[in-house]
Amino acid sequence: MEKLKQKKTKLTKHTKQKIIRRNNANNYPFYKMFSWDLLCFYSIEFLFYTITKGISVSEVLILNAFFILFKILMQVPAVTITDILGHRKSLILGNSLIALYLVVLMLSPNIVVMILAYLIRGLGYDIKVIVETNLLYDSVSTKGGEGLYSKLDSKGASWYFWLDGILCLVAGYLFVINNYLPMFISLGFTVLSIILSFRFKDVKTKEKQGEEEKVKISQSLKEYMADLRNSVGFIVKSNRMKAYIAFGSIFYGIITVFDIYRSELLISKGVPEEQYSMIFAILIILAGVSVTLSRRIHKKFKNKTLTVVSLAYVLSCIVVGIVANITTKNIAIPIIIIMYAIMKMCTSVWYILEYKYLKNFTTEKMRNKISFTYESIVGIVMAIFAIVGSLILKCFSVERTFLLVGLASFAGIILVIDYMKPRFGLRPKEYRKEDINL
Repeated sequence: MEKLKQKKTKLTKHTKQKIIRRNNANNYPFYKMFSWDLLCFYSIEFLFYTITKGISVSEVLILNAFFILFKILMQVPAVTITDILGHRKSLILGNSLIALYLVVLMLSPNIVVMILAYLIRGLGYDIKVIVETNLLYDSVSTKGGEGLYSKLDSKGASWYFWLDGILCLVAGYLFVINNYLPMFISLGFTVLSIILSFRFKDVKTKEKQGEEEKVKISQSLKEYMADLRNSVGFIVKSNRMKAYIAFGSIFYGIITVFDIYRSELLISKGVPEEQYSMIFAILIILAGVSVTLSRRIHKKFKNKTLTVVSLAYVLSCIVVGIVANITTKNIAIPIIIIMYAIMKMCTSVWYILEYKYLKNFTTEKMRNKISFTYESIVGIVMAIFAIVGSLILKCFSVERTFLLVGLASFAGIILVIDYMKPRFGLRPKEYRKEDINL
């Protein structure tokens, strides 16, 4: 009888966990539509900084560099918090910190307070990145779960881009009426994200269930640091991970710089606030389309997807630089917008594939630590790119900077792709044991 009761108890727990996994997976795309990133914000972000807050373009790049550094510094606290609180409570906290960031940013009287706001955002962002990807991955990590992860993740991302695109169509007009109206809309959606976070529940994987009988990682900093050292040791030994981190660092650094350059270029060409916002709305909608097609793109190009995406991005940057320097405004702007569309679609595909590649061949126990190491290295490189990018912009016009940095980026991408060829994108059997065995 006792054995029968134990069997029923195990079956009940298994059934409950199955229901939790299914509910989490069903809720995730809807949650991501509102919570993946700030809505109704990025189309007017540059305008808000330069017009409302009165800071220069170089200061915007420096501000971004601080944000990147804060994301690195907040990684250890973020991982520790998620280990202590669990996924659900951490998700609520992460979205709450993003809401606090928006409030502080709107009230900030100077760049010093804005830097403080970015410190808050850095912690909130890190918590969200750790929890959101792992919550979904744990919820679908059954047989065939990897494919379901990509499907649900891309569905939520696509919905986000469509919603943000619609909101950005009106953001420019609202900004003209009152600079803070789009910010309040963004804050409202962030509050909605907090509410939606309550719908998730923690998933107990087999590894976690086994660890409940022992001491949790969060209860021992020594154990946590030992796991972290193991993840760093794995990356050092793994040619696959070193190649991937090298690519991610360079490509993210390039994206960081050109995200600011593209905004300044439109302003320098005399594009008014309403049209500026509308252009970005169109770009965001196209990003949604590309996310929807990301699985097909990956299926078509397979192991060459990252090469195609990154080269298309930097070549578009070079075309923008050439056109901006040698043509008139009326000819340049349509071509620039088309190139911006290609750039945006490339980054959207990259954002979807990034963590899919990173989490391949990883266990639940080490996944957070691998993500931490990856984010830290990439973040340092992004900060360096942002600082150097701001210095270059002080020396040259934005048109010339676009071309010079575009050519340098093309050279960088060619070098990192050449480094990746024998190390990444191979068939599973072609990898060494050290590359995939965690």
